[in-house]
Amino acid sequence: MQKPAEGAPEPSRLARDSAIVGAATILSRLLGFARDVLIARLLGAGPVADAFLAALRLPNLVRRVLGEGGLNAPFVPLYLAVKAARGEEAARRFTGEAAGHLGLLLLGLVALGEIFAPWVVLGLAGGFAEEPQTLALAAHYTRLMLPFLLLTTLAAMLAAVLNAEKRFTLAALAPALMNALLVGFLLVSLARGLEAELAAQSQAVLVSLTGLAHLGLVLFALRKMFALHKTGLARPSLRWSPEMARLVRTGGATLLAASAAQLVLLVATQIASAEPGSVAALYYADRVFQLPLGFVGVAMGTVVLSEMADSAQASGPDARLGQALALGLALALPAALALFVLAEPIVSVLFEHGRFGAEDRARTAAALAGFALGLPFAVIAKVFGQVYFARQTPRLPLLAGCIAVLVAAMAGYALAGDGNAARMAACAASLAFLAQAVLLGVALLRDGIWRPSIANLRPIAASLAASAIMLGVLLILAFLLAARLAPTQSTPWRVAGLAALCAGGAFSYGAAGLLLGAFGTFSVPRYLRKRRA
Repeated sequence: MQKPAEGAPEPSRLARDSAIVGAATILSRLLGFARDVLIARLLGAGPVADAFLAALRLPNLVRRVLGEGGLNAPFVPLYLAVKAARGEEAARRFTGEAAGHLGLLLLGLVALGEIFAPWVVLGLAGGFAEEPQTLALAAHYTRLMLPFLLLTTLAAMLAAVLNAEKRFTLAALAPALMNALLVGFLLVSLARGLEAELAAQSQAVLVSLTGLAHLGLVLFALRKMFALHKTGLARPSLRWSPEMARLVRTGGATLLAASAAQLVLLVATQIASAEPGSVAALYYADRVFQLPLGFVGVAMGTVVLSEMADSAQASGPDARLGQALALGLALALPAALALFVLAEPIVSVLFEHGRFGAEDRARTAAALAGFALGLPFAVIAKVFGQVYFARQTPRLPLLAGCIAVLVAAMAGYALAGDGNAARMAACAASLAFLAQAVLLGVALLRDGIWRPSIANLRPIAASLAASAIMLGVLLILAFLLAARLAPTQSTPWRVAGLAALCAGGAFSYGAAGLLLGAFGTFSVPRYLRKRRA
């Protein structure tokens, strides 16, 4: 039996840590979905809702890019390099320097945002220029939410320290806590029957307070960690060290490269805007698509980066890369197949209520199926990018991200006029993820960093085989449960039918994957080899 390469993490530990981060991200996504549903019920679809949701775009973008691991890419490798070269105390001082300079920069940006809030809103929703009342409301809500950017970005940077030290749980749960607070407030507001404008204003204030809660939770975890090392929290400092110069020099490019997927989705939104109703369809499809992408992608970008950064100075193939790729695909392949096959029932059960009719269902399901095609490639690109982030060489991932954005725009132009702008936009995004994954993979092969082996390809083949078995089970269950999933049935019956369908697919894939060795644990082929030996 082949032993893991020296320095490689145990597959079980990598899977465990990835599962913790992924599960916390799924929880955050589900609570965010519930938050959006409650906001719709509380604020309706008038000017107050338009103003609030426009103002909420900025915190949502910051939360998705930074609050779920985006700052790991520029910070974790440098922190670990300082710690390895000069010890824990130097790494702690570097953390204080980074926090001090980042805090000062954020204070300036927030102050400018408070002054120029109407222009910030117009950058997010230019159509408000013709609606001065809505613009004024959105600017007011934006000012109330801007402190969130300062608080949660600082929290995200400090959480990167926890991730570097492989303490993932509290840092991963923080975004879920924020959404839980917002959902709780919305439930109370609905029970008390608050007026839309007062509810929106209170919710905007609470958004900033959740940033404070995020920062407080991370500081608590850091203090607990440093207490074990018999040291205190690093004090913010404005000292300009060589490490700070290096962080500034590479950090912007790294963060931009790590945000490539979100930029691709922004391009997809622009493509969908060519047809009335398609932006909403793309939004709903993206909310479902983000569930598996969050579980796999964020876990890969948090746990795998910390593992790879430990051996960033080593030359030659990276043993962690094959393990991470196999694990990521073991989760992404069945999720993509299930989303593609079950797009119609998923969209119907989740969204087909009230004014969301059959035409909306068809448009949204087509977009979800288009996104599903690109899910494995988005995960592959995420895993491949971590190698360059760990080595603090973000130029190639940045170039691949820019090309992916260009591919999305060109594909959207080429597919224009196919009759479904939402599907066209989702397919353009999937092509962009494919291009990004291929570019990074070819570069890794060229540089000798990735050397595919039978040991790493075997679990991927097992995942494909287990996914094929799951497909057969899903098709049978979908036929048997078709009547229960029909829009004419009551909502509880439809939800129960969809839950049974998903549970059957998950169980069949899990059982087949375990038997075939998709997860690097027990497998029938390995068991038979041991018996013969």
